[in-house]
Amino acid sequence: MNLTLRQLRAFTAGARAASFSEAARAINLTQPGYSLIIRQLEDEVGMKLFDRTTRRLALTPAGHDFALRVEKILADLDNACRDLDDLRLRRRGKVTIAVLPSTASTFVPKVVQALARDHPGLTVSILERLAAPLIESVSTGEADFGFGISLGADDEIRFTPMVHDRLVGLFPMGDSLATGATDLSWRQLITRPYVCFVDNTSLHHHVDRAARESGLALNVVSEVTYMTTAVSLVQAGIGFTILPELALGSLNLDGVILRPIIDPPAVRSIGTIMRAGRVKTPATLAALDALDRICREQAGRRPAGRSRADTAHS
Repeated sequence: MNLTLRQLRAFTAGARAASFSEAARAINLTQPGYSLIIRQLEDEVGMKLFDRTTRRLALTPAGHDFALRVEKILADLDNACRDLDDLRLRRRGKVTIAVLPSTASTFVPKVVQALARDHPGLTVSILERLAAPLIESVSTGEADFGFGISLGADDEIRFTPMVHDRLVGLFPMGDSLATGATDLSWRQLITRPYVCFVDNTSLHHHVDRAARESGLALNVVSEVTYMTTAVSLVQAGIGFTILPELALGSLNLDGVILRPIIDPPAVRSIGTIMRAGRVKTPATLAALDALDRICREQAGRRPAGRSRADTAHS
């Protein structure tokens, strides 16, 4: 049996109407055209669905049972089409974003705020992940996309840089090296106690790379996972650490001195991480659009020179 959607909608119109002419008008057909569709439908099902008289149009018993089922089928189909339309127009849907902890308190709230304003029907789920687990979340499909760093070539992952983030040194208040200099080189840091980050973090990746480029190894005295812990250790005088400049605004920096580290300067590129070939849903596209706008705004507001990194906090 091969029924068409046009036949089912015509049949439903007839089930609700008092005549074929009324049913034909309801779906913008001529009466002969409507009668042909119903005749083809009855031929396909092998049964009469309407009793036709000169005075009235009525359903046969088989037609009555069929009408109850067809009404439900068409209602479900209409609801499904509306749901697809809502998804297409970004009136509903869900997007899951994997982000670095260092961006979770800076870029992410602005993205969620923009989506809530422009697409209030969308749900945003945030997964805070360190650099390597973040990429794994994207690779397995746990996240629709990530906002993090690239850890190297990967045929399955596409990295698109969106913002450059300078890394700066944080020193205990009163540190003689930081107090006496405005810029520091990696060579000046090799003998000083260093609070580093575990090896699956983006900060470990970039600091280790910058130190290797200088041919140096830092003097690690403690290893942490989160920036707040690193700052606490610096405030306690345990040693110095290195943090991304864009994340500093979300941290309590009382009792530390910030200094830029040069020769070479340490910079990380943060961007979107997508699985190659994955179809972007409308909700994902909305989140990517919002993130792109926010990164452009951030780049436009970035202060010139190194005024931020030269600030001492007491």
